[in-house]
Amino acid sequence: MTFAAYLTQPPQQERSRASMHQMLDAAAQILETKTFDELTIAEVVQRADASVGAFYGRFRDKEALLQALDERFFVEFEQAITALLTPGHWDGQPLPAIIAEVARLFVTTYSQQRGVLRSLYLKARQSADWRFRAREQRAWDELFPRFQSVLLAHATAMTHPDPPLAIRFGFQQMFYTLREVLLWDSLRSDTTYGDEELVTELTRAYLAYLGVAVERAEAAT
Repeated sequence: MTFAAYLTQPPQQERSRASMHQMLDAAAQILETKTFDELTIAEVVQRADASVGAFYGRFRDKEALLQALDERFFVEFEQAITALLTPGHWDGQPLPAIIAEVARLFVTTYSQQRGVLRSLYLKARQSADWRFRAREQRAWDELFPRFQSVLLAHATAMTHPDPPLAIRFGFQQMFYTLREVLLWDSLRSDTTYGDEELVTELTRAYLAYLGVAVERAEAAT
């Protein structure tokens, strides 16, 4: 991770890099309970046990902090999903197990980064800065075709008349449902779901849309 575009001066030493990540961690913790507009630099440096001078020695401004959080999230997420897409990782695995593993990665990631992701999605909708959308689009363009090819190897298990379309649309359903439930439902509803409960139901919904009988799928897991 370079963060070069957002930093006043990219950290050269391990101590400086650690200080920068402490400030990013502090901001992420604050965003669990506050919006990005409510977050202040003073809060970030206090929680990170740093100084305002140290903050501006790393980040140009508050917007640069959010850009750095954005980049850090997508770098770490791409690394995690790429590990799942390593050739041979799913050899011999049934379709339900593959979808459940992907769903679990998304649920775990979004559960751990609720505040940051909520702020990033709001900023992407409100901001003209193309970078907030570009990283998500890049992740989709680079990673989804590889995931689709893995699922297409199981096309004979699907009864949907158009497996490629079903894989794409079903994935979008899973992703947007997950995003709504984990990022926004806690703000407007008392209903909550456990992580494993979400994984199970998202997997069942995806399999049902693909036309894989749920009973048959559960027997295969």
